[in-house]
Amino acid sequence: MKMSSVRVYFSCSVSIALCLVLFSGVDTATSINDDRFMSDVNLERYYVIEENALSNADVLLRDDYFGTDDEEEEEEEHLQHAPNLTTFRSVIDEAKAVHRLAGPDLKTFLAHPINVYHLFRRLDNGWRKGLELLLQTTPCKKWNLPLIVGRLRYLIENLPGSDELGHVVEYIAKVQNMYEINVKDIVDGRIGGTLALKPLTIAEQFEIVKILHEKDDMRTTLKWLHAINEQLPQLSSAQREGLNFSKTDILNLMASAYYDMRQVSNALEVTEKALELDPTNRIAISNHLFFTNKLAIQMDKSEPSLTRTFSGKQISKYERLCGRKKQRKVTKKKCRLIRVGFMHYKMEPISYKPNIVVFHDVIRNKTSDTLKNYAHETQSDLAWISEETFQSPKFSVDLNLDKLTENSVKQETKILLDQVSTLSSLVNEKPETLQQLQVFNVGLEGIHLKHHWSEMHLYSPPVKKWRKEAGAYFVFLNDVKIGGEIVFPDNNIILHPEKGSVLFYYHSKVSLHSFCPVIGSSLWVAVQPIQEHLRNYCVDDDEWL
Repeated sequence: MKMSSVRVYFSCSVSIALCLVLFSGVDTATSINDDRFMSDVNLERYYVIEENALSNADVLLRDDYFGTDDEEEEEEEHLQHAPNLTTFRSVIDEAKAVHRLAGPDLKTFLAHPINVYHLFRRLDNGWRKGLELLLQTTPCKKWNLPLIVGRLRYLIENLPGSDELGHVVEYIAKVQNMYEINVKDIVDGRIGGTLALKPLTIAEQFEIVKILHEKDDMRTTLKWLHAINEQLPQLSSAQREGLNFSKTDILNLMASAYYDMRQVSNALEVTEKALELDPTNRIAISNHLFFTNKLAIQMDKSEPSLTRTFSGKQISKYERLCGRKKQRKVTKKKCRLIRVGFMHYKMEPISYKPNIVVFHDVIRNKTSDTLKNYAHETQSDLAWISEETFQSPKFSVDLNLDKLTENSVKQETKILLDQVSTLSSLVNEKPETLQQLQVFNVGLEGIHLKHHWSEMHLYSPPVKKWRKEAGAYFVFLNDVKIGGEIVFPDNNIILHPEKGSVLFYYHSKVSLHSFCPVIGSSLWVAVQPIQEHLRNYCVDDDEWL
């Protein structure tokens, strides 16, 4: 794990940083379309980037490093060509304050989507300009320190941009709609029972609105616009003057969103309000004429219900299941106690067609905690090539008994495999063929396993091997506060993961399930794929009497 050793403050001279070795040809990008993008390890990467940017800024951000080397230069002359560092210093001060608070509990910090939004926004808006500014310092330009320059350029190239920030905003909107979170709670940073380090400013809210509008998410755009519109009267005159938008801009965006949702009458209504505030606003004048003519043309046609539009096709069946309130309540489980030797196992049949079963309270806490921590540390170690060089994290971590070196991890892996073997005797008479045991992480975006069947060895048997079936045991290594549910959209089934429980089903008979987005500490799951002979069928190696 690199997190504990990354941040270094240089107190003597810039030359100390020459120890950095830059690696070339390393895959440093994680696609924003990949559900690993907001996994624990990938988010830690961006936190580390800011840590290293801070260490460079502490060394290079000195007034006398900007401008000429003329020692006799007067202060007034220096100020004429020296850049204004006030804005950059405020970014540094904010980042230091955040890292002081986040450092002791980094997992909780990165598990909050508003904290992630602020981190990405700070890296894209503040640090990008700041690091470019550091390249203009005397050490970078005149002291012949190529590794320092290379280090800064490497950081700049790996900063998140507008696409990554937009992806975070899309995620916030998805979670907001899925779990029916009020905009005010998101603005206050109150999600999943925890508070963000700081709330969203009204300027940040407007930036989010513009991103949502560009991505054609008009349903969520309207919710945010109404929330901003309610906040504006509460601002002082000085605060309103400091904004880069006006109430008229808000109303014009509302009109655009309403029109895209085929709510022409509502679009016309808010446009008239905009004209009351600013009769000379060209956008409002043009919109008013357009909406008036449009409404006259479709007088005989009824507009779709706004309520129906808000809950329409934009939400998939997967999202509806994840947001089902009924699942958040504790319900009585209908379990069967099955005895194996001196042990009793609680087995809960979830479905008979297809067969889906959950075994409760199977794996002990020590086993779960050991394997979860090992998987997180291993995934992080494999992703970090050096102190600053990062490659895309692998989807999962293998637990191979022949390759494990830590005795505690090896012992707990054996215990887990023994438990899976015992459970298999309850499910099937024939001993199954075990594939590679792995552990993977479900983060802020959730996961659709159908996109990862190859990586996880969740293969279906070849057609000619019709006597075999393929299944998997999914072992939940920790609890989660909100989200992380196991969803079978085609079968209208949803389950909440519980630490120590095990899910089993045949993925050769039912489509691979998905995981809902997790709010709060992420979910870690061990998966043991199997292939087995069906009951009561002859197989090629059977002996005939």
